[in-house]
Amino acid sequence: MPKSKPTASARPDPMRALDADPAARAQLAERAAELARRADAAAPRALAPYIHFRLGRYEEYGAPGEWVDEVVTVASIARVPGAPAAIAGVVNRRGQMLPVVDLRRYLGVVDEAVDAVAPATQDLVVVSTGAATLGLRVDTLIGMAEYDAETLVPVPSAASGRHALGLLQGRVTLLDIEKILADICAT
Repeated sequence: MPKSKPTASARPDPMRALDADPAARAQLAERAAELARRADAAAPRALAPYIHFRLGRYEEYGAPGEWVDEVVTVASIARVPGAPAAIAGVVNRRGQMLPVVDLRRYLGVVDEAVDAVAPATQDLVVVSTGAATLGLRVDTLIGMAEYDAETLVPVPSAASGRHALGLLQGRVTLLDIEKILADICAT
C-alpha cells in the first residue's frame, strides 16, 4: 500500500507554539523589526549629481545637476551698461544672448587676490529653470560629484543660507539654483 503525503492541515504549525508563549512571540516580532531596520539602513541611497566649484580661493559650492545644462569656458563677457554689479554681462551661446551672473559678487564672497588677477578665460555653469537660463561665473571648476540629500546639514551663515539647500561634507555649500534664478529674475 503506497504511503500518502500528509495534507497541509495534518502538519503541525511551528508558529502555533508561540501562541502559548506571548513573551516568545513578542521577542520574535522584535527581532524581525530589527532585521528590517538593518536591511533598510543597508539599502543604497539615491545619490544626485552636482557641479562642484570654488568662489574665491577657498569657498566651495555646488549646483545640483538637475538645474545644470552645461559648463562652458568663454574668452570674454560683454559688459552691459547700467546692469547691477552682480551681472557680469552677456555671452553668445549658440546664437542667443546668455546673461551671466558673477556668482561671487552675487553671494557676497570677497577675495581681493582673485579680483586682482584677470583670467584669460572664464568658466560658466549654465543653469536653467522653466522660466530662465543664465550663466553663473565661477572662479575654479573642481568637477562633478554626487551627494545624498539626506546628509545635507543647514548652512550656518545667514547670508549664504537663504540661497543654500545645505552643507555637504562640512565644506561645500549646495546652492538652491531655483531660488537664485527667481531672485535674479525679480530684480
